[in-house]
Amino acid sequence: MTSTAATMALTAALCIGPAAAADAAGSGNLRTAAAHDCQLINDLRPVVGDLLATVDGDAATPGSVAWLKAQAARATAAGRPKVADWLSKRAALRQEQGTVLETRQQLLADGVAWCKAHGFGESA
Repeated sequence: MTSTAATMALTAALCIGPAAAADAAGSGNLRTAAAHDCQLINDLRPVVGDLLATVDGDAATPGSVAWLKAQAARATAAGRPKVADWLSKRAALRQEQGTVLETRQQLLADGVAWCKAHGFGESA
């Protein structure tokens, strides 16, 4: 649940950044908006990395795909097929979230490259 909320917040932040730049362009503050966006990109990079580490973690990492699958196996062994099915579906959803996070991580890396190329450095 936490990773879903974080993914939604990250998506909103990535969508709001360009809107802020467009607003700033109209008022002549494009450089300020770009610097702000570059800082936001740098702030989001570790968040996405941490979320990916959780998703890709081993069976001992709560919330990881492997952990959810292990919990589903335990539920099956305990004779709780509905819980096992729910956990299996949750593991599949978590795997999809990992794919989205990998895409976001690449977009952030591209943003860092853009910031560097336009003189904002890694920490604008």
